[in-house]
Amino acid sequence: MQYCTVQAEAAAVTLRLQGHWTVFALPEIEKELTGLRFNNIRRVVLDGKKLESFDTSAAWYLKAILSPLHKAGIMPEMHHFKDGHIKIFDKISNLPLEDGERRRNRRTHTLHLNRVFRHVVVGLGRHMVHVWKDLCRGIEFWGAFLVSLAQRIFHPKNLRVQSIVFHINEIGIKAIPIIALMAFSIAFVMGYQGAFQLQKFDATVYTIDLVVLSILREMGVLITAIMVAGRSGSAFAAQLGTMKLNEEVDALRTMGSSPFEVLVLPRILAILIALPLLTIVADTFGMLGGYVFSSSYLGYSYVQFLSRMQEVADMQQFYVGLFKAPAFAILIGIVGCMQGLQARGSAEDVGHKTITAVVQSIFLVIVADAIFSIILTKLGI
Repeated sequence: MQYCTVQAEAAAVTLRLQGHWTVFALPEIEKELTGLRFNNIRRVVLDGKKLESFDTSAAWYLKAILSPLHKAGIMPEMHHFKDGHIKIFDKISNLPLEDGERRRNRRTHTLHLNRVFRHVVVGLGRHMVHVWKDLCRGIEFWGAFLVSLAQRIFHPKNLRVQSIVFHINEIGIKAIPIIALMAFSIAFVMGYQGAFQLQKFDATVYTIDLVVLSILREMGVLITAIMVAGRSGSAFAAQLGTMKLNEEVDALRTMGSSPFEVLVLPRILAILIALPLLTIVADTFGMLGGYVFSSSYLGYSYVQFLSRMQEVADMQQFYVGLFKAPAFAILIGIVGCMQGLQARGSAEDVGHKTITAVVQSIFLVIVADAIFSIILTKLGI
């Protein structure tokens, strides 16, 4: 079916529209008028005598092909159009028409947004795949640790006690000064900020409650775990990653030794022993920081501080914090050793795995602490 007849005479052209000019017919109409040009045209006549239907999509297309004439100040003459069709064309004619450059810019912007969106989705997908693989490796590592630990329980003579003691010294004893300073400082600052707020309600006595319960249940073990994750978790990843690059791990396999039992098991056992002991150190110095603040700022004596501390906290609060320490130690030890043994190719990858180990360890420790807090609160402990 033909939708338009073009009749050209000198500097004038007549377009005789016919049939149904609707959005469904636009592909055919565009094919018919693809080569239409208005060179040296001074007068355009639109004849709608045989036009049966006319919608806004067709009106917009008609306006687009006549836009060169509109820019030149030549307005089309409309003959034999129905009133409804004229109203549609007039409304569309009053709307601004995007020029080619703006249309191209909009297309470029859309393509750029699509590219960015695709890149974000692909990146998120790859990251989730890496997270899932790390989770599977972590579960596998946990199973290997339990199997190795069970074997050493039944055959203790093969346990590398010297290596465990060495790592306890590295993880625990050498970390005591920084753990003690951190716990003391945080308890002091916590007491200062708590008292500043509580004095508005004339309840500064509850500052001791705040410091004692926070240190024993949460802050003592959490500060210690985060510090150990940054200090020892990164050391595990860097040491094992360097050994992997120097082919020392492969050498152990060649000699018939298990790299897991030689390198991983002593480190995890050492951190399992050291972290609870460091938590006790953090709790002790946290209490000392709370006492120093209470005596210097609130004027409480040692006897008053101790009496108030015994009223608000018992050994259960201490055990709650200490109970979390082995779980945090397992997470830090597994993540640090696992990331170190995944190092490939270059020293740059060792650095990357070390950073990943620290970030993942701290993240998992905080998530685990939140889960413990919710469970213990629900149980009323």
